[in-house]
Amino acid sequence: PMDDPTLISRQQLFARIVGGLGGRAAEEVIFGEPEVTTGAAGDLQQITGLAKQMVVTFGMSDIGPWSLMDAAQSGDVIMR
Repeated sequence: PMDDPTLISRQQLFARIVGGLGGRAAEEVIFGEPEVTTGAAGDLQQITGLAKQMVVTFGMSDIGPWSLMDAAQSGDVIMR
């Protein structure tokens, strides 16, 4: 598994989320919270989708290693 480039660990995914939030954090530092712009919108959408995939698709959550996706429902999240 360590040599397979298609496998991404939970730690690597989390690092991507942290990196994606860097742009927003930089804006707050440079411009101040009242002057944050819409520039980070794309980054926020990407990391939100990644976080959702981690929980819903990959089973990487504190509730356990379960996928919450029902393949028959075309990607709708289910809770059982």
